[in-house]
Amino acid sequence: MDEDLYKIGAVAKRTGISPECLRAWERRYGLQPAERAGKTRFYSASQVQRLLNVKTLLDQGHPISQLLRLDDDELQRRLRPQPIRSPAHRPRTGLVGGQLILAHREACRDLVTGDVGLDIVAEWTSAAELKADRGALPQLDCLVVYVPTLDTQHIEGIQEVCPDSRVVVAFRYATATDLDECRQSGRAILRWPAEWQTLVRRVRASTSADPTSSRRYSDEELVHISLMASRAGCECPRHLAELIGEINDFETHTHRCGVRHGTVGRDHALAEKRLGGARAQLEESLSVFVETHGLLAAAN
Repeated sequence: MDEDLYKIGAVAKRTGISPECLRAWERRYGLQPAERAGKTRFYSASQVQRLLNVKTLLDQGHPISQLLRLDDDELQRRLRPQPIRSPAHRPRTGLVGGQLILAHREACRDLVTGDVGLDIVAEWTSAAELKADRGALPQLDCLVVYVPTLDTQHIEGIQEVCPDSRVVVAFRYATATDLDECRQSGRAILRWPAEWQTLVRRVRASTSADPTSSRRYSDEELVHISLMASRAGCECPRHLAELIGEINDFETHTHRCGVRHGTVGRDHALAEKRLGGARAQLEESLSVFVETHGLLAAAN
């Protein structure tokens, strides 16, 4: 017997996949050993490596029913580190106001690791300085603005400067009317002074609502799928990719509209939720075509 063949027990030890599991995969998904000798199964070295790759992806949450249908190239593609599309864990954040800038400096000094939990990419001492930079602003996930009093008109003016960024308002004083208006519109607010980690949690909670954070496929991947759709022998993958793209575009518009017109924020939030659900179902359908026909095999 060739040395590069392994009994099922040896495969289990090398891969961490139990013999019972390997037999079940054979029954359910056709995972056949390289050779048999009576009831003894033997797996080749290439099969063992493939099973190691499958186990790695399985531990990451990929369903086994899909993994065992993929070819080796697609498994390798999935094993490669993927670019971070939405920095939800460290949002790119701008600070407006001396109070916030000083709090950031103190957090940098006080924390042993120096990790303040946010990627602070820009600072402005006042809203006037921010507005002076209009047209040359860095890309931001969130803008945290300090205001001495919760003036909703002032906040809307700042939002117009950064219409594509979430705004968190740190305020010292507020009337009951202003508070009620902000809460009804879904505006993210934070009474100041506050602990730095409280601010971090508020920013993360705000940016996690960004509709792009839950998308399974990037715009570039949808285009690639459309171009490669002929591999499936039909145009269904292309049509699905186009439908998903349309939902993404409208969801982006709805998100921005809801931010700019906070008085209907709850209506827009519901629309975003329904759009996200519809996209998820279409993405699940598209993923079957992608995985069966390798439509993203050469995308990255």
